[in-house]
Amino acid sequence: MSEAAIELEGVVNIAKVESLHHEMEEILKLASPTVISAGEVSRVDTAALQLFASFFTSMRTAEAEVSWGSVSEELQAAAKLAGLEQMLNLN
Repeated sequence: MSEAAIELEGVVNIAKVESLHHEMEEILKLASPTVISAGEVSRVDTAALQLFASFFTSMRTAEAEVSWGSVSEELQAAAKLAGLEQMLNLN
């Protein structure tokens, strides 16, 4: 099975969540192993963090692997502040 890739950069907020959600839904349908590259994320809001949490939970249920290729300090800090580091495999 081929690996899926999600590339994130800049501001990842509620304005981008809908399109990101559609991308994640397609990946989940195939249960494709996924690598998320987020090293260039400059800001992330709680809507995006909630989407990531939902995606990671759904992928675990589907027994599909999801991992981070890179993570910005901003994303890491936001996940820690929201208490989502463990759920998002960022610890």
